[in-house]
Amino acid sequence: MELRELVEALLEGDALRARQWVADAAGCRLSWSELPSPKGLSPVARAVAASVVEMMASRAGQPAPPWAKTAPASPTTVFLVRAAQTMPRLRRLCEEEGPEPLRKRRILAPPEFLTWA
Repeated sequence: MELRELVEALLEGDALRARQWVADAAGCRLSWSELPSPKGLSPVARAVAASVVEMMASRAGQPAPPWAKTAPASPTTVFLVRAAQTMPRLRRLCEEEGPEPLRKRRILAPPEFLTWA
């Protein structure tokens, strides 16, 4: 499984493809802590990759890989749920209660993001 595929789905707003990727990862018992650092990503994509890997590793009771722990924040705010751009309450929920690995890198999503995969 290529982490790049998940990142692309998230950045394109393709929730169905992102959820399917996560479901497939669960099905093959992916070890989040052993995922290699994806190469050739933009700073935004790298921040998304690190945030999501750190979040999913935490949920799986695994340590995040070292590259994810040290990845910098996105240079711009990224909305993984596009409605948060226009809906003030949803945006505030994402900013205040979204997953911490995402928020610390300027990536915004609701608290239960990708848990329904």
